[in-house]
Amino acid sequence: MGMFSKPTRTIDYIHILLMHLLNHLAMFTLPVVILYLRDDYQIDYTKTGILWTALVVTNTLLSIFVGFYADTHRNRRYRLIYLGISIMIAGWFLIPLASSFSLLIPIFVLIGVGASMFHPIAFTLITEMFEFDKGKALSYNMAIGMAGTALAPLMFAKLVLFRGNYEKAILTLAIIFALIVVLLLLFIWRKGTLERIDWRPVETQHIVSDNTDIWFLLSPLILVPLIFTSIRGSFFKTSSLFTALLYEDYLHLSKQQAALATAAVLGFSSLLVLLGGWITDRFLPRVAIIVSSIGTLVSALGLVYLNDFSNFGIFSSFYFGLNAFYYIGSPAASALLANRTRPEQRGKLYGAVFSIGQVLSLGTPLAFGYINDNYGIRSAFFFILVLAAIAFVIGAYIYFEEKHRLQQPPQEESIEIRQKQV
Repeated sequence: MGMFSKPTRTIDYIHILLMHLLNHLAMFTLPVVILYLRDDYQIDYTKTGILWTALVVTNTLLSIFVGFYADTHRNRRYRLIYLGISIMIAGWFLIPLASSFSLLIPIFVLIGVGASMFHPIAFTLITEMFEFDKGKALSYNMAIGMAGTALAPLMFAKLVLFRGNYEKAILTLAIIFALIVVLLLLFIWRKGTLERIDWRPVETQHIVSDNTDIWFLLSPLILVPLIFTSIRGSFFKTSSLFTALLYEDYLHLSKQQAALATAAVLGFSSLLVLLGGWITDRFLPRVAIIVSSIGTLVSALGLVYLNDFSNFGIFSSFYFGLNAFYYIGSPAASALLANRTRPEQRGKLYGAVFSIGQVLSLGTPLAFGYINDNYGIRSAFFFILVLAAIAFVIGAYIYFEEKHRLQQPPQEESIEIRQKQV
């Protein structure tokens, strides 16, 4: 834990959790905003995919550079987080000013720029703070972030009712986000958080890796889990984006009801991230990964063979499963990658997770929207099923490869196990 006390670590950790909540509120309210924009801007599923792809492409391209910068300039990591969230909020203020669909695209790009500055840094800081119980710490962080994903649609729908239209609701949320950022910044400035440089143990802080070294990302130990993360991330990006639209179009709910259903499905499924963290710390990451892979595959299969997509209970059950089993595997995949990487290289690692690890997410929302518009919802879910099957195969490989590797002599064991033995 280095030179800092446990209460100091707790304060900084809670601060990161709050920033994660705010990041997800600012990002994952956007799919519900699109739900309200669609009539005025003639936005179908394909155009929805274009907007989200613009955001995700920007986020993906910049995340690797953010990771490199965070490893090189460790004293600027918290400042970069605040810069990112400020850029996202600036995008919110611009949304009501857009007079056409084409003008929404650069605004979503701007929000993607801001979004790229949080996750690589936050995950690096958390794995430094909690070197030997990363699964639990990451799961709490993800649970708080996903709570934002769940609260976002409900909060926005209520604001629309309260303010009378969606433009006023957007501006109200932007002002609330800005005020929260100012208050948090004042608080951590007084606590000295902005000056934190290194959470590693004092005896290892002199170790500085070559900041230009990226070849470790291409080793099978890192690249295979990155591919697995990429495929799984594409499920989450797609389901988070289209949930409200699917409930309005196929289950014939009003916009308010669709927002409430979205909050319920994403909210309850996100709680499973805590189970994923517990499995990760109790039974090792590979167990949570294989459980997640099997559950996702079964849920996707159920959606493909669903007879009646207007049946609220059955559709919601399988759709809930698609998201819930994703959440179970999230802390496991992040902890597994951290175990295989030196602490001083984790900025680059998590930059890669949210860049290389999100490659499939670039096209999945757009592909899902296009397939749905042209071939129907069953074909769109079959596309998800194919991805789920590929993820299952890779997840099974990771499970058996990790099990075999940890049975080898100590020199081939994971970094975390060697550290514990020392």
